[in-house]
This record gives sequence, C-alpha cells and structure tokens, in this order.
Amino acid sequence: MRKKRRPISSRTAVTLSLGAICTSRVALGAPSRHRQARWLALAIVVCVLLSSAAGGVAKQKKKISRTVSGVVLDGTENPIVGASVELTDVTSGKKVAIYSTDGGHYQFSDLDPLHDYEVKALNQNISSGVHKVSTLDDRNNIVVILRIPPPKE
Repeated sequence: MRKKRRPISSRTAVTLSLGAICTSRVALGAPSRHRQARWLALAIVVCVLLSSAAGGVAKQKKKISRTVSGVVLDGTENPIVGASVELTDVTSGKKVAIYSTDGGHYQFSDLDPLHDYEVKALNQNISSGVHKVSTLDDRNNIVVILRIPPPKE
C-alpha cells in the first residue's frame, strides 16, 4: 500500500528591514541543507543591508558656512583703517561689529547660509549704504565694498 504524502502545510514569511516580504513554501521532510542555504542567503542579505546603512551614517555632511568680507573706502577710493563695520542678522536681529584693519579690510566668518544679513560701515559719524546679503545668493564667500562718502561741509 502506498503511503499518503503530506501536503505542504506551512508558509514562511520573512520581512526584511526594507519592507520587502519574501514568501516561500517549506515542504515537510525536505532536506535540511536547503533550509540552511536559504537561511544563509537571508543572513548574507541582512548583513549587506546593515553594512550599507552603517556606511551612510558614517558619512556626515560637512557644515557649510558663509563668509562676508571686503574693504571700507572713502570718497576718493582710499582705504579707511579703524572704521566700524556692523553686520546684522536679519533673521535673528543679532548685530556684530568689528573694526577695519590695515588696508581697510574686514571679514565676518562662520555665518549661517540660511540667514539674510545686512552690512554697513561707519566712520566719523558718516555711514555707508546698507548692503544686503541674501540667502538667494548661493556663494559661500561674498565680497562687499563699503564706501563712506566725504563729510558734507
């Protein structure tokens, strides 16, 4: 008499971290080496996925900052040493002031590229025009020449 074969009785669903579902039928009495090979393949896939995810975490974005620099000039295009240069963060309202150095140079570093700024110079109670630095300008190094007009007599 013939033995009755058992029907395939179970389904195994394995959910990977990416949300893909792999379904396979496991026949009772199937050789164990096939199951071991499937588990080994699954373990390799999981290891590859985890190692690629860990590699992405290790790469961190370099912080991008903005620099505003330039020179302060008088009405005859001569540099002004010691002029007060004021930078205003339009977003937060914070103000920072420095003095121009040799050759009338000034520089503001480590500025947030997502903020708008205004810069102006003041010397002997005479102010230059206000220059705006916008977030729409995608340059990281912005040069602004500030001109202070001669005193009115």
